Amino acid sequence: MEATHRPAGHLPEPAVLPPLGRSQASAANAADSQALLATAFDASLIGLVQIDAATRRLLDANPAFCGLSGYELSELRGLDFGCLHPPEDPLDLTVFDALLDGSAACDLEKRLLRKDGTVVWAALSGSVVRDALHRPVRVLCIARDITERRQAQEALRGREERLAFLVRLNDRLRRLDDPTQITPEVARLLFEFAGVDGLAYAEDGGDGRTVSVTRHSAAGRSGTEARYRYKDYGPELLQALRAGRTVQRPDIARDPALSPAERAAHAELQLGATVSVPLLKAGRLHATLVVHSRVARAWTPGEVALFEDVAERLRADLERVRAEAALRSARSWLATALASMNDAVFITDTQGRFLEFNEAFAAFHRFPGKLRGPQSVGAWRRRVEIARPDGRPVPPRLGPAGRALRGESGSNVEYLLRRRDTGERWHGLYSFAPIRDSAGRIVGAVVSARDIGELKRLHAELETAHVELQRLVAAQDRAREQERLRIARELHDDLQQTLAAVLLEVGTARGADAAAAAPVHEAIGHIEALARHALTSTRRIIRDLRPQALEELGLVAALESLAAQFSGAGGPACTVDVQGLGPVDEPRLAALATPLYRVTQEALTNVVKHAAARTVCIFLARSSRGALKLAVSDDGVGLPKGRTPHSDAFGLAGMRERVRAVGGTLRLRSRAGGGTTVEVEIPAAVPDGQKTP
Repeated sequence: MEATHRPAGHLPEPAVLPPLGRSQASAANAADSQALLATAFDASLIGLVQIDAATRRLLDANPAFCGLSGYELSELRGLDFGCLHPPEDPLDLTVFDALLDGSAACDLEKRLLRKDGTVVWAALSGSVVRDALHRPVRVLCIARDITERRQAQEALRGREERLAFLVRLNDRLRRLDDPTQITPEVARLLFEFAGVDGLAYAEDGGDGRTVSVTRHSAAGRSGTEARYRYKDYGPELLQALRAGRTVQRPDIARDPALSPAERAAHAELQLGATVSVPLLKAGRLHATLVVHSRVARAWTPGEVALFEDVAERLRADLERVRAEAALRSARSWLATALASMNDAVFITDTQGRFLEFNEAFAAFHRFPGKLRGPQSVGAWRRRVEIARPDGRPVPPRLGPAGRALRGESGSNVEYLLRRRDTGERWHGLYSFAPIRDSAGRIVGAVVSARDIGELKRLHAELETAHVELQRLVAAQDRAREQERLRIARELHDDLQQTLAAVLLEVGTARGADAAAAAPVHEAIGHIEALARHALTSTRRIIRDLRPQALEELGLVAALESLAAQFSGAGGPACTVDVQGLGPVDEPRLAALATPLYRVTQEALTNVVKHAAARTVCIFLARSSRGALKLAVSDDGVGLPKGRTPHSDAFGLAGMRERVRAVGGTLRLRSRAGGGTTVEVEIPAAVPDGQKTP
């Protein structure tokens, strides 16, 4: 049938017709119907085409079908309907024949081949126009463009398939804990799903020039894990990857952007087509996933999207497995370290759950073993009571773990512990500190402890021995002073009197025999000189053994006398400064006079021997707390930098023992070139069991 086409939407002009007879009226109605049909055919927005039933050639088509097929009407007329179907989806002649003989309807969706070679999807439905004998004459085919719907359906199906693949991939990778197993498993699954030949995980070298393939999996190939240069594979590759762009190369052998050397580098690795997906970390290129095919391949958008999803999943799993391996290694090292430690150690999270503790922890808290020990701070506190050394209870927040989780750190903090079931008590020293993450947040705590019961016992024994030693030293000092006093008195009462008598006798002999010979007078003079020298020495020895001023006038006067003697004997100028002392201090000064005087004597002797000082000051005072303080300071050379006096040097041992025997302390302070000070402090009350000499 030859159709007359008019512009869409243009209707024929109405005509005024003369009255017709019946036959003429029928013909006119038929003509009008055909005109209306032709107008509707042309104006329809749905593609319409008329096909010859016998030859399957196109007889007519409306503008909508012409637009769908990309052909002009003149090109469509006479064209075999089969030419509009792509080779991979040809016209099914059985369906066409069934439509003609009326055995089946025609209602299907299939692809049509446009004139420019592109393919569109169309929903086709057909109806047969028959003659008076019911023979098929032509087929009216309706074609609706459903390309967008089919593309949306295919995209949705592709996303569902990718999602299912990613779920499967996640399930498979989650079971792996060896980094060397992950890439082969991903490659195998991608081969099954997308038919790729292999993939490589390459980490950026950080030098802007190289990349290291750390994982590679491809059928029939191995040993490609190595370091490669970016520039060997195209100048734009590194730039695109750094910008975060995925690089597709569907046909490397014919890629005009690659030089012959670059294509050869790809060919050496049997790369016919690749997709390179960059993986950035903090905005910098970290790694690249390269999916490849041995032959040229047009990668679809869905495949590229899948590879990008796989790349992120692969990196996450590689990092997870590496982190888990590092964590296992760290825990192994930690467990080994804890097992080798004698101190009790436990590590807890912020919820108080024990993450790790050693056998020493179980033993320290009197548990039968690590496996039967508590698993949390709460369980530990339910079995062990913690108190201060004086017995006052400690609430959980002030215990070692509670303080650490609040951000405190402590070292050698003593607690008294008691087992709630047995009542056993013991003392422990705890050290604790918070554990923080990279952001500074507290994520746990580490606590260590050691039993100091034996240490406290030894310390008590040492204190007892020290008190006994002080008593012994005090008794020895008293005996020494008493012996000095006895010797001084014997020298005074015996030797000194004898020497005085000798001098009197010498004087008498000289006056009685004035006419004696000169040698006799010379001998008498010599005897007199010797006697006077011996008398002087005896008086000095008596004074040194027991200073008369100390016995008769007290400590202050004795120190002033000592200072005068020190200055008068050619030594440095020596002064005495007494502050804060009154009559109430006299009994105490008398009790401590001897050790303080002897310490001052020894300090002045050291000044003469070592200080090269010009002035010395003896300072005696009572502090606001009632302690007696004695200081002997000089302006001499001081001790050399970095040197401290030995306990047995400079007479310090004797000085310290004298002071310690009366419950005091002695300190030596010095600065190079700034002099030296000997400081003595004796508390207000002398400890029990210590008596002054």
